Amino acid sequence: MTSALGEHASVLVLNDDPELAEELGSHLGAERRDSDDGGAVETFAAAPDGVDDDRLAGADVTVVVDEAGLERVRPVDRVGAVVAYVDDPTGRVATDPLVDAVAGSREALSETASWLLARDRRSVVRSAPTRTPSRIEQLNAGMTELAAVRSVDEAYRATIAVAEQVFPGYQGVVAVRDGEWVEPVVASSGTPVEDCNRVRVGSGVAGRAVQTGDASIAPNPNPESRFDTVLTVPVGDDVVFQLASDDTGSGAEFDDADRRLAELLASHLEETLDRIDVTETLRAERDRLLALFTNVPDPAIAYDYVDGDPIVRQVNDAFEATFGYEPEAVIGESVDDYIVPPDAESEANDLNEQLQRGENVRREVTRITADGPRHFILHVIPIHLDAANAAGYAIYTDVTDRREREETLRRQNERLDEFASIVSHDLRNPLSVAEGYVDLARETGDVDHLDRAADAIDRMDELVEDLLSLAREGRSVGETDPVSLAAVAREAWSSVDTGGATLTVEADGTLEANRTRLRELLENVFRNSAEHGRDSPEDPLSVRVGAGTLCDEDGEEVPGFYVEDDGTGLPDDADRVFDSGFTTEESGTGLGLAISERIAEAHGWTAHALAGADGGARFEFRTG
Repeated sequence: MTSALGEHASVLVLNDDPELAEELGSHLGAERRDSDDGGAVETFAAAPDGVDDDRLAGADVTVVVDEAGLERVRPVDRVGAVVAYVDDPTGRVATDPLVDAVAGSREALSETASWLLARDRRSVVRSAPTRTPSRIEQLNAGMTELAAVRSVDEAYRATIAVAEQVFPGYQGVVAVRDGEWVEPVVASSGTPVEDCNRVRVGSGVAGRAVQTGDASIAPNPNPESRFDTVLTVPVGDDVVFQLASDDTGSGAEFDDADRRLAELLASHLEETLDRIDVTETLRAERDRLLALFTNVPDPAIAYDYVDGDPIVRQVNDAFEATFGYEPEAVIGESVDDYIVPPDAESEANDLNEQLQRGENVRREVTRITADGPRHFILHVIPIHLDAANAAGYAIYTDVTDRREREETLRRQNERLDEFASIVSHDLRNPLSVAEGYVDLARETGDVDHLDRAADAIDRMDELVEDLLSLAREGRSVGETDPVSLAAVAREAWSSVDTGGATLTVEADGTLEANRTRLRELLENVFRNSAEHGRDSPEDPLSVRVGAGTLCDEDGEEVPGFYVEDDGTGLPDDADRVFDSGFTTEESGTGLGLAISERIAEAHGWTAHALAGADGGARFEFRTG
């Protein structure tokens, strides 16, 4: 008799018991010696999930699978033990039942050996290791496919593809709730979706799974269906995954192991659907933000952080118009390098740290625009909170005009307070003097007292005029024109009682100013020099005026003009000379220089009191 094992055969016992392999080999050898084709038999013991042994390469191999290996080999009929062989060239394990013997039983080894010798099927192991992947390994491999999908439809199809690998011989279906119905949407390649029935929620195995959220293994209630048994697993609240065995016998009955694997696959599908839902929600939100970003009238940028720097990824049209940079110039660069003033770098660094922590930011900032520094409300919306790669949108709302209105209102309130203070104090004093002299005139009949009362009234008139001027000069200057400093200075000098003082224009210049207001500024400065720059009106006094380049406190050159005298100089508290009401003379109102400063501020200039070169007072007005 010629055996299927040949002259020299290898038997792979798919069991990790080496004694079983040795005994089976002995029985096979004995059986062969009793036959006509005696020869050697070599056996290999292996774990139930395969063998790694190069000696099998190219050998004739018969594979014996005992009861411990049944879970690893699909499909199976669970009748006793199984003898399987490698189905060349695919590597799949085919199975046949042993009717009266169990390979894992020592008592049945002889009968099993005889059965093997009678077999006429064998295969050649083409490469080593030859191994059938376990179902859990196939499931894990399928998870990689699920992790890569980007749409719900792809997720359903990937799930069915994984099911075909893990559950060969069974038909898979994914059904989705649509209102009151559960509709099949994807099925295994051998089962057209059109052949799958939809059911109402609460009826049929799929409908009950959606309603209850419970998995089940149950006979198919549809007598017309070709599927006998259905394993049903809910996926979240609205999706069902089903496996079905058909009446062809290609699939065995389901057990708890099948159920656990199906539930694991369903859980991965649920996680995938949740991920897709979150991703689509984020994408929709980002699309909404992008539309807002594109159409918002305020300057805006899209940014992310690279090595701690806010890198521009996109700018809108308003950003280009406001800051003067074309998109190509700033995209890929740190926005701080382009629009943050040098004195605001520390504030910008604090802002960057906040944003990289994922915090929302809304604060007032100063940024350099095409028209110079302006004030903005910076509103930053993070869209990605990973500190290593924080990203979002930054919107700049210009509030410069509002700030200027607030500053104007603040100054007006200050002047109102000054006005009230002067009215309550400075006007009250000459008013009391006038009342006193009028009373004396009545009592004594001496009209000389009325002259004194008239002087007090004149003093009040002067105060009222100065107060009205102070209130008026806080307003904007209105229209401006190029004017000659020398011409306006001479006009102002001619309208002031200078008491014999002389004026010299050292350097003329053209100023962008309101001529009337500039003249009033100079009149008050000239009057201050004439009244307070010498000990008596008879003392000589020289006043010089010039325009050109001045130096600020840091030694930097700035444009402007000056008025300088060679008189007695500034008082000890020179820092108060521009305060309203400040005077060193009893007859003074203390409003003249305050008015000059208000006019300068209305032009956008700054006023400064300094010591003159000849010991007198020097008043500088810096225009840039």
